[in-house]
Amino acid sequence: MSAKETIATYAKKLKLGPHHAIERFGIMTTCFAVAFALLLAGTITSAIVNNRAKISETALYTTSFTTSRTDLSGSVEGIYTNSERDRALVLMRFRDANSGSFSADAANYQAFLTGSNEQLATETLRTNITGSIILFGSTGYLGVVLDSDAPFAQQIMNLTLRANSELVYAEESSRELREDLRDDGSFAEFDQWRLFINPGATGTEEVSSLDGGRVDPVAIYYELVVAEQEQEIREEMDQQLLQMRALLSRIDEYDGEMSRINVDGVFIEPPEVPVQIAGDSVTGEAAEGDTEATLDLETEWVDPRGFDFDWRSGSVHDGYLDSIMPPGETSYVTFLGDKARPEEDVSSMISANDLEWILTDGNNLKDYGSSDQLMKPLRDIMNNTTQAYQDYQRLKSSYQVDSHGSLLELEVMLRGVDSSGSVNADEEVLLTY
Repeated sequence: MSAKETIATYAKKLKLGPHHAIERFGIMTTCFAVAFALLLAGTITSAIVNNRAKISETALYTTSFTTSRTDLSGSVEGIYTNSERDRALVLMRFRDANSGSFSADAANYQAFLTGSNEQLATETLRTNITGSIILFGSTGYLGVVLDSDAPFAQQIMNLTLRANSELVYAEESSRELREDLRDDGSFAEFDQWRLFINPGATGTEEVSSLDGGRVDPVAIYYELVVAEQEQEIREEMDQQLLQMRALLSRIDEYDGEMSRINVDGVFIEPPEVPVQIAGDSVTGEAAEGDTEATLDLETEWVDPRGFDFDWRSGSVHDGYLDSIMPPGETSYVTFLGDKARPEEDVSSMISANDLEWILTDGNNLKDYGSSDQLMKPLRDIMNNTTQAYQDYQRLKSSYQVDSHGSLLELEVMLRGVDSSGSVNADEEVLLTY
């Protein structure tokens, strides 16, 4: 059989001839339809899996809010959980915390919680949840604590906050609700805002201050707000100590040059070191790897406006004020106020005129004018030393006044949360449906 006859035989068996065109078209259409269906099913399955993964990871769907009647705006700082994942905190912050435009009493707030799907339709909550509301004094921070009878399920939740005390007046004509809120008349009647959250998601942050039975506003505020600020200040103080160490080395270098550099055998008699600097040293080592820094300033002189407490071995949470207030002083407000207004004038910086620049021949270096080029080597030492003194005094005052003071300001803030913070744990503070 020839090749042509063989091809014709196979074509007949496979129905490739012109008489079978319609049949072949039907088979091909069926194949394409099956392939498309399999591809579509795979795409849908992949989308469902990816969507479920996204829901399981996303803890916060609403990052900002605006109240419906008073138009106060704020941000949602995050969602935090305890180690058992059956307690969550939704932390919010009003933007204009210093305006007095919102109530700082947790008793004036109420919350409503329900389940929700991705289309924002209401669903039943998958765990039994109770809650409380925390106001961290007048800091602008507000928190909603959710307690579940089991670890939170993977579920989007609709959380509505209501402020029952309005401290800002807004004209009715200026109130325009968002489109997604217009179907709920309570947003026009009450000052409310709505968040969508998923405390069961893996994207929450675990914090130790939510462990235990009692909700402690001070512990929560310290861990979530103050601790990071404190760490930034401490890192800055380590940098200041390293800079001061370098400046002290520079001062020693210039002091050595006074016994080395001369003009025709005439040297500078080293002047008395200013009291702001005399005897100072920076001991210890900088942080390296997992080893923490041990740097410390040893000094006899403290800026009258500043402080010299052992900040490294303490913390803002443990407190510094009680240990540094003078005996008999009971008010830290009075103590800090007196520190800010010292009796001693310390506004002036060290200058060359404050020091005696006597030469070994008995003359005063300051008597030589700047035009006298013969004495320029010695005058350069005088100017460089004076500049180093000024730079060191400026940095030391910043370290003692500003940096130490910043730690105390954080402590005062934390004390304010302790004294003026409030928790609303009434049975109807959180209504679920």
